[in-house]
Amino acid sequence: MLKTLTTVVVFSLLCSCATASLHQKAYNGEVEAQRGDPLAKDTFSFREPTINDLSSKISLWATYYYLPQMTDNTGSFALRDLKSMELGPRLSLKDWCNSALEGSVRIVSKDGEAKTYNYAGVTSDNTVDCKKVFKFDVSKTKFREAHGPYGDGLDNIILAPYRTLATDLGRIATGTVLYIPAARGAQITLPSGRVITHDGYFFAGDKGGAIKDNHVDVFIGTHTSAPFFPWIKSSAAKTFEAYIVTDKKIISDLTELHAQ
Repeated sequence: MLKTLTTVVVFSLLCSCATASLHQKAYNGEVEAQRGDPLAKDTFSFREPTINDLSSKISLWATYYYLPQMTDNTGSFALRDLKSMELGPRLSLKDWCNSALEGSVRIVSKDGEAKTYNYAGVTSDNTVDCKKVFKFDVSKTKFREAHGPYGDGLDNIILAPYRTLATDLGRIATGTVLYIPAARGAQITLPSGRVITHDGYFFAGDKGGAIKDNHVDVFIGTHTSAPFFPWIKSSAAKTFEAYIVTDKKIISDLTELHAQ
């Protein structure tokens, strides 16, 4: 896993392309599962592959990115769209800057309504000076609402926690399914208290500026660290084995899971 939360945030800004918006209801800080929520639909129960289900083996190294959750009206810094219009939420300077750095944020209002906002691009107006928070220049960041409850990836793809990978599209194309043996059997306790046992399959549905060659970025939902995936080392020298999956049923199911 990444050595510090700061490192996680740095990689996330550079790596993730996504994360989304949906009207939801939050209780005790956690968002109620909604119809169409990929995490609510996913059983993580695909069978272990046979040699006939796999093609080429590749060596990868990984970082991770996540969806931060913030409380609305904690400050005076507004999320704005590409036309510089306010989207509604106002955050503290630290929370705004961290949201811009991470590339996404879920905002929970005082009445429990939750929305998630994505990085939309940059404009030169209404900049926010984040130099007091960190050295990274995210001052021009603008946001938008998105489609999936955890965020949007590429080509009408929504993000699915513990499934979606950001990849170098020249190395691993969008829609590719990967099997990572080291991930199979990992137990993950979800914010709801549900415990899943991961089956080892992942879906390439995102990209990022720092994702090059054999580097992948793993989306871990609202978790802020990934001790359940110890093979994520945040170092190009710490690689692991992965395989391209050819099983049509698994590819179809994971494609459907990521569809808007």
